[in-house]
Amino acid sequence: MDIVRVGIVSSVNAEKCRVRVTFDDRDNLVTAELPIVVRGAMKNKEYWMPDVGEQVLVLFLPNSNHEGFVLGALYNDEDVPPEKEKYMRTMRFEDGTTIRYNTKARTLSVECKGPITVRTDGNVTVIGDVIADGVSLKNHTHIGVNGETSPPVRGEAVGENR
Repeated sequence: MDIVRVGIVSSVNAEKCRVRVTFDDRDNLVTAELPIVVRGAMKNKEYWMPDVGEQVLVLFLPNSNHEGFVLGALYNDEDVPPEKEKYMRTMRFEDGTTIRYNTKARTLSVECKGPITVRTDGNVTVIGDVIADGVSLKNHTHIGVNGETSPPVRGEAVGENR
């Protein structure tokens, strides 16, 4: 067997971060469960699992056709990259949720199809304005009970006593 092979994921063991890979050109030979190579597995951990049916690159240990590692997934004619520009870093999930960072424009965008939860033991600090549905946190006015308006308050933190 070749040391480096391209195959198709045939089963996933999400708990152990392992997959079985089928090689069509080897009479549908199926590997033992192979670990997925990730960018951190000790103090800083990363987790990802390829989908069943996804094309992956496998590296086998020399003189072995059952000990190896899945190095990653591959784009192909059917599964194409989500971007076409070299300065984009993108993660797109199957429900359409997308996280993009444009290194040229230095902008981060998150398009989420569900709720977003932020949990912290500290504060969330925003330098700049927060705009929700077109309303600026810094520049909005308040309408009082009797219809009077108040101008935006500058230089005070939200919730700070006046």
